[in-house]
Amino acid sequence: MIGLIVLALLCGGVSTGSHSLRYFLTSMTPTPGLPEYVGVGYVDDVQFLMYDSDRQKLIPREQWMVESEGPESWKRKLQLISEREELLKVIIQILMARTNQSGGIHTYQEVTSCELQDDGTTSGSHQKGWDGRDYISFDKDHMVWVTPVSWGESVKNWKDQQRGTNQRWKRFLEQECIEWLKKYLQYGERLLRAIPPAVFFIRPGDAKRLSCVATGFYPQAIEVTLRREGMFLEETVSSGILPNHDSRYQINRWTEFDPEDQGRYSCEVEHGGLEEKVIVFYVPKDGSQVPIIVGVVLGLVLLVVLGIVAVVIYKKKAGKENGYNAAKTSDKGESSSNAFVSA
Repeated sequence: MIGLIVLALLCGGVSTGSHSLRYFLTSMTPTPGLPEYVGVGYVDDVQFLMYDSDRQKLIPREQWMVESEGPESWKRKLQLISEREELLKVIIQILMARTNQSGGIHTYQEVTSCELQDDGTTSGSHQKGWDGRDYISFDKDHMVWVTPVSWGESVKNWKDQQRGTNQRWKRFLEQECIEWLKKYLQYGERLLRAIPPAVFFIRPGDAKRLSCVATGFYPQAIEVTLRREGMFLEETVSSGILPNHDSRYQINRWTEFDPEDQGRYSCEVEHGGLEEKVIVFYVPKDGSQVPIIVGVVLGLVLLVVLGIVAVVIYKKKAGKENGYNAAKTSDKGESSSNAFVSA
């Protein structure tokens, strides 16, 4: 039902050095339990506002938007998205007639976005979808509309003749959208900072599955690789990048695992918030860890013994040279540890 939006969200992630502003509008024929119209806005992968026809309110999703946008600007945004709601209802009726459909559930969608690369270059797009498939899109460079469906040709020809409207779309995608993106990035300064992930292995109970988890990172671009004895494991499964409750992300990559396997497993993670690749090794919680613990304990015992010997030697030497003073030994023990704007 919302295939175009889902596709854009899955494929629309930006690289660490770039930022994007995207608006998603969805209108559908009346369906019990669902709003007829929904609009959402994203800066990068962070949703900052939402509107639906049931509540008739523009709802901020991020505190920086509430604090930075004045009441007049917020009221204007609400007016624009409400006007768009009425227009999309009309468009649904037109498209139902063009596709010879008189009933059923139908969905119309618009995705408008612009992107600012780290080298200062920009890009922008405006796409429309019908029942989860591409219907028509705007080619801003050539100032024409493109459609993959035969019944969209008449709409394309009509839109190509609307030069004034096409010029406004081009200006919005190349200038206004980028200006709004820069302003929103200033509002939410944390969006400019890459946050590194926490990485660890898990193996629930007796499950024959070994998982590497990376969580708490931003932005969502990340590479997670599993290895055994340094060799890349191809037979792995990924949960995909999932949102956390705090606008950060998590991912889980796992492989089938034999608890008796003595091979050394590692997880390698690359992310824009890391200065260099992180490698975490799996250490089983069974007897195989004992040699490591014993080695540490023996090492500590050896250090204590050496320390005692050193103190005895020191005392003897000090006693011979200057006479022994017990009070001085205590000192040695110290240590320190806007698609809404356009038509």
